[in-house]
Amino acid sequence: MAGTEDSSRDSLASILTLALTGYLLLGALGLSFTIAPGYVSPIFPAAGFAVAVLLWSQGRAWPAIWLGSFILNLGLGALHDDLGLRSTLVAAATGAGATLQALAARWLLLRHVGPGWQAMETERDIVRSLMLAGPVAAVISATIGVSALHAAQIIQTTDYLYSWWSWWSGDTLGVLVMLPLTLTFLYRSQPLWHDRRTTLVLPMIIALELVAVTFVAASRWDHSEQKAAIQDHGEMLAQRLEQRVVAHQEALSALRRLIEVTPDMSYRQFEYFTRITLKDNPDIFALASTPFVVHAERPAFERRMAQRSGIAGFEIKERNDRRQLVRAAARPEYVPVGFISPLERNRRATGFDINSEPVRHDAIQRAKRWGLPVVTAPIQLVQEERPRVGVLLLHPAHVAAATADRTAGGRRLAGFAAGVIKVDEMIEIATREAAVPGIVFEVEDGLPHTERSLLYRSSTAKVSGDSDYAWERQIAVADRTWTLRVAPTGEYLRQQDHWLTLIVGAGGLALASLLQMLLLVTTGTTAAVQRKVREQTAELQTKSDALEDRNAQLDALFSLSPDGFVAFAPDGRVRFVNPAFDTMTGIRYEDIVGKGEEVLDAELRSRCDAPDSFAGVAACFGPPGAPLAPRTLTLKSPRFAVISAVGIRSESASLARILYLHEVTLQAEVDRMKNEFLSHAAHELRTPMTSILGFSEVLLKMEVDEATRKDLLGTIHRQTLWLVDIINELLDLSRIEARRGRDLTIERVDLAELVHTTVAGVTPGDARWHVVVDLPPQPPGLMADLPKLRQALTNVIGNAIKYSPDGGEVRIAIVEAPGKVGISVSDQGIGMTAEQLAHLGERFWRADTSGKTPGTGLGLAIVKEILKMLGGSMDVRSQPKAGTTVVLWLPAGAGGEPA
Repeated sequence: MAGTEDSSRDSLASILTLALTGYLLLGALGLSFTIAPGYVSPIFPAAGFAVAVLLWSQGRAWPAIWLGSFILNLGLGALHDDLGLRSTLVAAATGAGATLQALAARWLLLRHVGPGWQAMETERDIVRSLMLAGPVAAVISATIGVSALHAAQIIQTTDYLYSWWSWWSGDTLGVLVMLPLTLTFLYRSQPLWHDRRTTLVLPMIIALELVAVTFVAASRWDHSEQKAAIQDHGEMLAQRLEQRVVAHQEALSALRRLIEVTPDMSYRQFEYFTRITLKDNPDIFALASTPFVVHAERPAFERRMAQRSGIAGFEIKERNDRRQLVRAAARPEYVPVGFISPLERNRRATGFDINSEPVRHDAIQRAKRWGLPVVTAPIQLVQEERPRVGVLLLHPAHVAAATADRTAGGRRLAGFAAGVIKVDEMIEIATREAAVPGIVFEVEDGLPHTERSLLYRSSTAKVSGDSDYAWERQIAVADRTWTLRVAPTGEYLRQQDHWLTLIVGAGGLALASLLQMLLLVTTGTTAAVQRKVREQTAELQTKSDALEDRNAQLDALFSLSPDGFVAFAPDGRVRFVNPAFDTMTGIRYEDIVGKGEEVLDAELRSRCDAPDSFAGVAACFGPPGAPLAPRTLTLKSPRFAVISAVGIRSESASLARILYLHEVTLQAEVDRMKNEFLSHAAHELRTPMTSILGFSEVLLKMEVDEATRKDLLGTIHRQTLWLVDIINELLDLSRIEARRGRDLTIERVDLAELVHTTVAGVTPGDARWHVVVDLPPQPPGLMADLPKLRQALTNVIGNAIKYSPDGGEVRIAIVEAPGKVGISVSDQGIGMTAEQLAHLGERFWRADTSGKTPGTGLGLAIVKEILKMLGGSMDVRSQPKAGTTVVLWLPAGAGGEPA
């Protein structure tokens, strides 16, 4: 009992692990298809996986479903920087909704579909299963999940229906697509689902890949369009801001020219000139004339400014450590505020040495160095009711120089036309008409990757430069660079029109789910039909087994038979030929099958040795009822063959006649050789026997003198020896053919000794023949049967001597070739023609037909048979009246083996 509990716990642990892993993977896959900013996905395949796992596990996997959903949604909150109690409660509620949806889908299928959901074989079971688990059950998760988001104020009331529809459609498509695919995996051991791995899963993978590619393409197009729109808006903001800066630059340039043209102007003139500019540009906090004064000219300058400005006791001032205005300490150069407009709110700034403040001092030094307009780093405008960021725009004014001191391009620096710009108000005025709700921007002083100061931000939220939608551009303001950065808010992205992407994604998935339903119906119907067919086939199978077995045996017999068969249909057309017929006659299957009998007649007649003697296929059958009468055909192509053909009539409805062909070439050749051998043997034996019989009768019946008697006895003796030679050679040849090497004794052969002993045994006493033995100092090694090799060499040397009637040299030598060794015997005898060489080695054939040269015509036949047994060959070269060379070739080497 304990073992059963342990097994059950292990099984439950495996189920929970599988369910949790699959849900997390498929959930992450679904979230990867979300449309920016990450709230809408056209499909959530984990919903279909959850339903399938609960059906398969009998409901035991529900904790893994809740945990998987909880982890996914908690991770989603972390991605949106919202990882707290609120996101935890939302994740828990969403997990509960996903679990309840899967449990409800399982209950609906068990109640309203029954066992049919497990196979989804009929159209009714397929449609009901997918509709109940998909559109019906998906209402639960969408309602609970969206309500939790709304209660947590993550989505607004206006977005409730859209979010609910997106959630519901994503879960519905996830169930429609993923439920059958998951069941295919979980029930893969069942025959129907096993077959669906190829008929369902593979097409769906291809379809889903196409949908994914299309969805990604549409999403990227949508994303690029939004980025383009944001970029266009950024360009418009940049243009308007640049135009505003240029307008202020022109106003300061005009004031600079006034300072240069009218160095002794009064405050009334200055105020009159700047009044309209300040009225038209409320973002200009103040315009001022700031003379450049050296320390030696300070007293005179202070007296002169007291008279011109009407301010008694005018003096150059600076701020002390407590930010109080005090008389400026002595320094080489001063840039005090001379005239400033409007005067009322800036009266205290009159006489303030802007060169005493580090930020302004840095800008003044740049202006002196380059002689061009400059702008300060951001400064705080303390005169305003609230702290504001501003900048000081300085245009250097020059007059003709009296000395070389303090010159810039040959002119003396007279001072600066200064404008205090309220940066925030300037940017608001420039971008007011181009503002788009949901798109925020900020302006910073400085280039990217340098120390920067924030000048303006259109929203309290920081504009992230890391956003994929963020856009930025640098704007030149005098000698400094401002960076404009634009980015959309999440609310803006949610409000954008994503219908094309959603339609492409949801529409493609809907088509894929319809394709899957069609495949389910098709495979289910196919399975039902196959089951019915199997039942009916099983009934017929038993009846046909015997017939198939008999047909298989006949097919094997026809295919493996070495004899040829040709079957004719009742209409006379060839219906079947077996492979042996093709091999035997060279007539290809496709050349005659399906064609009439006359085509077969023409093909056979073209291959006959005597075409006129072939009476046709019909003659092989004879009249109906007549006994079988085989006909013989002698073919010359594709090879010489003698065929025995006989026709058999059949009562079959499909096969009327069968032509049987049996090759008798070997039998015919054996008969021919037997007759030829008997003829030659009888002829060869009759000649000596006739002499012996005739001369013995003379001796028996006639009285002859002693000389005649000895002559007759000598003749009888010679003819008897010839007869013995013929019989011995016939016996040798017969023994060689009968044993075929079974009596071989292979040993190492000393070629020098072999040649010398053989020559000594056959050399005649007549000096007309001169035998020359030409051997190397160390002849190569050879393995052979010594007696048989000696017999072969004896026959060859004997022939060389016999066919050299006028005497001459007989040369014996050892020759070598790659892999073999030869014994060459050359004579200077009568030689042979090419026609005679073709018959060399045939039994009883002799080159000299005159009878003057003794011999049986079996010597070289014996030589050929011996060499064949020893794995060698015989090579003969000859010309008439020029002699003959015979080479006996054998395998070389001490380890050579005969064939």
